[in-house]
Amino acid sequence: MLTPQAFADLQVFLDDVISYAAVTIDGKTEKYPIYRREHLEDGHTAIFIQITPENAAGMTVQEVQLFNKNNQPWAVKAEKIPLEEVQEGVLYRFTFKFLEEEV
Repeated sequence: MLTPQAFADLQVFLDDVISYAAVTIDGKTEKYPIYRREHLEDGHTAIFIQITPENAAGMTVQEVQLFNKNNQPWAVKAEKIPLEEVQEGVLYRFTFKFLEEEV
């Protein structure tokens, strides 16, 4: 069985391995930095990306990806998030939680 320290180490691994995000808006993919990382009390690790295109009016966020340090995709999520105002943006959050299961 994994110890609490093992789970804490896995959270640190997530912090270390995830390097940046790529966001597709209206068919165009751009690189975004990781805005914030949090270790939540319930054991989840949250990775935040602040998506703020220059002219957001009428645009749609179609996909958000996380990449590792080797520029390999690590997590991918299809979306359909409309941006209606010129100054509008999205604070997007991926959450991860490691679970142990006996088989």
